[in-house]
Amino acid sequence: MFPCLTNDLYAVMDDRRFEKTNKRTKRLVLDFEKNPGVYRDLDDFLDIIDFYLGTDDPFLFAHDSKLCQAVSVAESIYPDSTDIKVQRAHIYFMQGNTDSAKNILTYLEQVEPDHVGVLLGLADCCLVSNRLEKGLAYLKRIIEIDPNDIEIYDLIIHQCLVNCKVEEAFQYFKKRIALKSDDDDELLGCVNDDFLNLPKLYEAIRFYEAFLEKNPYSSSAWAYMAMAHYDLEHDDEALEDCEYALAINAQCTAAYLTKFQITNDRKVLYEALNNVQEKEQYHINVQLGESYFRKHQYSVAAPYYRSALKYLDESHSDDDYNKYLTRNKLANCYMRMSDPVSAEKLLVESVAISPYNPLSYNDLEILYKYEFRDAERFEQMFTFLIKKFPNCIYPCLIYLGFLVQQKRFDDVVAVVSEVEKNLPDNDDLYIPLSVAYFNTNRKNEALLLLNNMDIDPTFLEDMLRKYDNEMLLDNDVMDLLLQKRDESDTDNFFDDNYDPNNSYTKPF
Repeated sequence: MFPCLTNDLYAVMDDRRFEKTNKRTKRLVLDFEKNPGVYRDLDDFLDIIDFYLGTDDPFLFAHDSKLCQAVSVAESIYPDSTDIKVQRAHIYFMQGNTDSAKNILTYLEQVEPDHVGVLLGLADCCLVSNRLEKGLAYLKRIIEIDPNDIEIYDLIIHQCLVNCKVEEAFQYFKKRIALKSDDDDELLGCVNDDFLNLPKLYEAIRFYEAFLEKNPYSSSAWAYMAMAHYDLEHDDEALEDCEYALAINAQCTAAYLTKFQITNDRKVLYEALNNVQEKEQYHINVQLGESYFRKHQYSVAAPYYRSALKYLDESHSDDDYNKYLTRNKLANCYMRMSDPVSAEKLLVESVAISPYNPLSYNDLEILYKYEFRDAERFEQMFTFLIKKFPNCIYPCLIYLGFLVQQKRFDDVVAVVSEVEKNLPDNDDLYIPLSVAYFNTNRKNEALLLLNNMDIDPTFLEDMLRKYDNEMLLDNDVMDLLLQKRDESDTDNFFDDNYDPNNSYTKPF
């Protein structure tokens, strides 16, 4: 009789099996790259293709020559394999060629109507084409074939929620939680994210209550329930939910964070630091940093941000968003602590991590304007950033605003002429260019540029006011703006996203 294996031992055995399988797949991939045309088993080809699809971003690797070569070689050896044809359709789908993918899959459906890969591919094609009911029908067929396919239940629930089919989502949610799974926490997280798009948080509570009926000792469910109650301003209920979550699991980070939001008591965060896992502590450190930053206690806030950033960097986390944001928070502490050099270093690192986010560029502008008070240093940095990230508009706009304020209008024309090679037909660039033309006796060209801009006239007027207020004193300019405003009123123009206070071009 075999001895009873503990859960820990099972986990170790699973890890070893995974590691062994992973090494085997890597050997297959290396061998394929050296000898792509050699005969291989069908399963080996499928493992190689899965490896490429699972590397980095699969949507990028759909265009990778190695992946396409693997599928092509497999097709030549196994021309009748449905599995390989499904992979070909999958590549077409990720490349945006939905029609070709659908043609392959529709044919395969006639050959193997119960092939899960075929049905899932057809569901994807329908959903991306906004054919919701047809896409859901394919997913439900997979459930009929395999009633325990948890991932398909999750897909159905997600699609129903994002399309506001809450009742149908709830019915499948109840079926899904009847199946025991290690992915329950992930399911709750996905449901929580989907409810951000729905108007009624009360519906989210109904989902969590249903989950807790089956899993009353789920700390994650209680924590999500707490967040929903907190968002509904039901603080007493939210606090009670937090206490349940922490009684079940003293390491429940989300419960500590929600409890702190309700009580605003830093003792909650200090308690969390003593209890939560190391990989979760950076969330607590960031929250402590925020707490002190809001009280203008920057020297106290900075060490907490540093601790959070140290963990994110040393753990080789791929959480670029938090790496970026935490650097910006710490940089702002240094700016207020009169340490502009440290702030500059962090902001440059932030730009490298997330070059298409305007926050760091704006902070760098403020740093050079108010801390260094060094226009030359500003110019060196922003000309470098423009060359480093030629497809990014934000450093261009800030630098053009600086040049306009310096009345270096010829330089404005030269810069726009250069950067528009990578940013063609961009009205944000043409606004400072029109100012430059206006101030260099090229008024007709300025008016032509303004007339051809397809943007909200009020926004255009505000931007001209920021760049050169005197330009609005010109009768021809004002007549043109009034004409554009009349035309937009006639067209019932309205832009929900317009915010006249949100501008990337602040004069230096």
